[in-house]
Amino acid sequence: MIQRKQTLYLFFAGLIPLVLLFISLGHVSTEVSYYEYSAFAVREATPDQTFILSTVGNALLLITTSVLSFITIFLYKNRKMQLNLISLNMLIILLAIFSVMYIYPKFIFERNINLNGATVEYNYTILIIFISAIGYYLAKKAIAKDEALIRSADRLR
Repeated sequence: MIQRKQTLYLFFAGLIPLVLLFISLGHVSTEVSYYEYSAFAVREATPDQTFILSTVGNALLLITTSVLSFITIFLYKNRKMQLNLISLNMLIILLAIFSVMYIYPKFIFERNINLNGATVEYNYTILIIFISAIGYYLAKKAIAKDEALIRSADRLR
């Protein structure tokens, strides 16, 4: 059934990573220059938007979690598969959070851009990715509750 509450949780949890693809995740600033950090690339904050570094890994993780969420919605007849896909999706979203917050700023920026003394300042909008993780948790909890209800009804027959 599409009209379940877990469908809403999965829909909004899949929509949030798509929104994050189109907004700036943060800024990388040094003493002399200022860079915008998005899901696809780091660009110099000038009118010509000079490309500095590709961060397509972040974008692929966000796209994967979003697509997997929308696929999970339509597997409502197979609740066990839904539970497994939501667990995988939770792992991917946590990996996306980890890569956005730690891997790219600490390792890739310093090696590829050679920004000595650079600071990464995140926009507060990056925190909406945690809403997505909470949505996956709530969807998993609701699907497990449905599965338990159906198993108890099967025992009564």
